[in-house]
Formats: sequence, C-alpha cells, structure tokens
Amino acid sequence: MKLRQTTPRDGLRWMLAGVSRLRAAPMALTGLFAAAMFTLSLLLGLPGLGGLLVAALMPALTAGWHEVGRAMQSGEMPRLTQLLVPLRGPARPTLLGLGLLHAFGAWMLLALGDLLDPGMAEAWEAFHDSEAASDAMLATVATLQQGMVLRAALLIPLVLLFWHAPVVATRTQAGLAKSLFVSATATLRHLGAMVVYGLCWIGADLLLSAVLAALVTLLGLGPAGMVLVMPAALMFSAAFYASLQASIDGCIDFED
Repeated sequence: MKLRQTTPRDGLRWMLAGVSRLRAAPMALTGLFAAAMFTLSLLLGLPGLGGLLVAALMPALTAGWHEVGRAMQSGEMPRLTQLLVPLRGPARPTLLGLGLLHAFGAWMLLALGDLLDPGMAEAWEAFHDSEAASDAMLATVATLQQGMVLRAALLIPLVLLFWHAPVVATRTQAGLAKSLFVSATATLRHLGAMVVYGLCWIGADLLLSAVLAALVTLLGLGPAGMVLVMPAALMFSAAFYASLQASIDGCIDFED
C-alpha cells in the first residue's frame, strides 16, 4: 500500500467515473442504491438502537460501494452481494468500530453547532408553522440555511478523516487507529483533488436541482413533480456512491 501522486484535475476525473458507471448500468446501479436506502430506513425505524445501528453500518457500506466500483471497473454488473462483501470479511469489527466512532464524532460536532447556533431548533419550529407571515418565513429559511452551512462546515473535517478508512481496513486488515491514520494522511496529501471532487458533485447537484425545478414549473406538475424528481435524485446519488471507489483508489495504491 502506498500513496499515489494526484493533481486537482483528478477530482473531476473521479466524479466523471461515477457518471460513466451510471451510464453503463443505470437501472442496476439505481436499484442497488434504492435497495440499500430502503434497508437502512427499515433499520432506522427500529426503536431504541435503530439510529446507532445505521451509524455503525455506514463505514461497511462505504467499503461495500468500493467493491461495487471495483467490480464495475472490471466490467461486471453491480450486485447486492458485492455491497455486502465487507460485512462478511475479517474487517467487520474494525468497520463497526469506525461506524460508532464516526457517529460519536458527528454527535459531538453537531452539539458544538447547537452551542454556536442555538436558534436552529426555534427556526425549525417556525418553519413548520403554516400560519407564519411570508416575511417571517423568509427570515426563518435564511436562519435555517446559515445553520445548515455551519453544521456542514463542522462535519467536513470528520468526513475527510474517515473517507478512506473503511477501505483501508478491508483491503489491508489494518486496525481502527492505523486505518484512520492512513485515511487522514491520504486526504491531506490529496486535498486539492478531494476539494475539486467535492465541488464537482456540489455543482452537479445544484445544476440538477435547477433543471428539475424548471421542468416541474414549466410542465405545471406541482406535487406530481416528485414522479420526475425522485428517480433523478436516486440516479444522482447512485452515481455519487459509484464514484467512491475512484476517489479512494485514486489516492491509495492497494495493489503495491
């Protein structure tokens, strides 16, 4: 295992890899993503431990999407068995440990966000108040946007720290500490490409949202526009997860 050499332009190449894989198998890849999200939503509904169980499984799913990407890179079709490979392997305890640690870190950072921005809860209550005046609603939406941007900014370092760790654990059998160390080192060494990769997906998300909103408005679909929006959102998300393998293998050479 060794770190590769990258340039910021590689971030765009990683993003386009996910788009290319979606074009190669749109129905299979979107169906796989939808099945994974449906399963997680069922687990999330379990009383008591549902949220904790989902959080613990997220690194294993990241490693699973890496397996899906590797399979598609070799010309195979995406399958559910590929997504479950990491949970069946010897790295399962490390993956679950990464999930619990990530959940704890996210909880701490969100709690910090509540301390820095205590008005978020009140803004959510005002947002759901259907009797609020239009001027008050605009102020509420602005407050919510600022609060979400703050919390996203707090979570980004945590996300980057854990980005490569699940795959490092599954490919090298490294423990929790070493997986995090390698992941952090890879992120710092390739920060330019990682930033471009993230900005490309954010830009694509904004563009897709604008196009869908324009289509729904022009066609006068109203609430029925979800028939158009939901499949597009599922396909977009599937393309993003299909690109994870490119972003991870583009930073780390596991075959060395």
